[in-house]
Amino acid sequence: MELLKFVHDDKWPGTFLAVCTRWIEGRSLTQHLLLMALAPLPFLLAALLMLHEMARSRPHEQGDLERGLASVRLLASAAESGVYFKSPRQLEHMVEAVRALDGVAAVAIYERSGEPLVVRGHPDLPAPGRIASVRSAGFLHEQAGRLAFAAPVEPGQILLARLDRHDEPPGTYAALPAIGWVYLEIDPGATTLYGDKFVLVNLFFAFATLLGGAYAALRLAHAVGDPVARLAEAARRIRAGQEEARVPVDAASRELRSLQEGFNTLAGGIDEVRRTMQARMEEATDRFAHEALHDHLTGLPNRRAFDRALDDAVSNARRMSDQGVLCFIDLDYFKTVNDVGGHAAGDALLCEVSELILQGVRAQDLVCRVGGDEFAIILRACSADDARRLVEGLCEAIAALCFNWESRCFKVSASFGMAVINDTVPDTAAVLKAADAACYAAKHEGRNKVVLCHEACSS
Repeated sequence: MELLKFVHDDKWPGTFLAVCTRWIEGRSLTQHLLLMALAPLPFLLAALLMLHEMARSRPHEQGDLERGLASVRLLASAAESGVYFKSPRQLEHMVEAVRALDGVAAVAIYERSGEPLVVRGHPDLPAPGRIASVRSAGFLHEQAGRLAFAAPVEPGQILLARLDRHDEPPGTYAALPAIGWVYLEIDPGATTLYGDKFVLVNLFFAFATLLGGAYAALRLAHAVGDPVARLAEAARRIRAGQEEARVPVDAASRELRSLQEGFNTLAGGIDEVRRTMQARMEEATDRFAHEALHDHLTGLPNRRAFDRALDDAVSNARRMSDQGVLCFIDLDYFKTVNDVGGHAAGDALLCEVSELILQGVRAQDLVCRVGGDEFAIILRACSADDARRLVEGLCEAIAALCFNWESRCFKVSASFGMAVINDTVPDTAAVLKAADAACYAAKHEGRNKVVLCHEACSS
């Protein structure tokens, strides 16, 4: 009852078509080609049954003509694959089957050049040019009681695809030259059984035709399906992040080779773009990391880098008794240079002083710009006495500097505040406080001074 309800339901045709469509869409290329090759089977069976009924209802003479025409047409269709691939063995089976029909006296199959591929019986052949001039299946003549028929072997849709003519619009293959011909002679007097045997033999022809089409479809699937499958696999690998995926350029078809070459070129371009973008991202990351920890004007480490380095110095001093010295530098008379010469003059002075400080310290020391006109030095593995001598040299060098700007010479100096970093330092804040207090004291004492603070560090 449910089945009858489904059949009588108005929606069942659409549902059936949707199911068929989903089933077909899930098939591979090879399966699609096989479906295309086997699709004519119902129509061939229906045509054979119609021919059988028509032959029974016609007079005997008319039945012989129609039987000959039907046989030569089916033979031409079945011989398509064998003629194209020049396979006499495949054609021999078909010819022997035709010869087994009642009344068939002789059969011959020719290739395009006119050379015979298979000949059975003793045909009374007309001139070769007469057969080559045949454009459609038809009756040639009657001679010595035999009826002669001929038909051209035309390229079908699958062979058109093998000939790189798959872009031909439907119907144009009929205008292409024949790839061969078939010739058939029937002796009406030798006919004993026709009806059922005729149908069975022609069924064999139908299946042989379909098998030939399936064989050609498999050949085409191998020539087209394998390269397409490799392209799909390479595309999947690229989507998975394997940018080096490539395909061999080995397709039999010119178009597929071009597609393979284009895919490799595109994949190479994608890989090159990825490498370029990766290099630029790494460069930008390094640049941003450098800019985050360095002063854009002088190129010295900035306050953030200084804080990290001072934390490390205090930790090392408390953990490994590694002594060092922190020095604050505050330029004297910098506001005068900035007001008279402008900000450009102030920036130039800061760059010149930073170079002077870098030349006066050791390789292991760290020089930072921590404010507008303020610098800081972390003297690593340095005693207080050595640090004082080094800083006093810097103080004298800055005081001796004559900063020239727009034909004017500006004299500047600097105040230095120092604090010792050792295992008695409680934390980073204590060192900063001590060095800042020492720098303030140097300013208060008249500038261009060096003050070393011992007490504040350990307090």
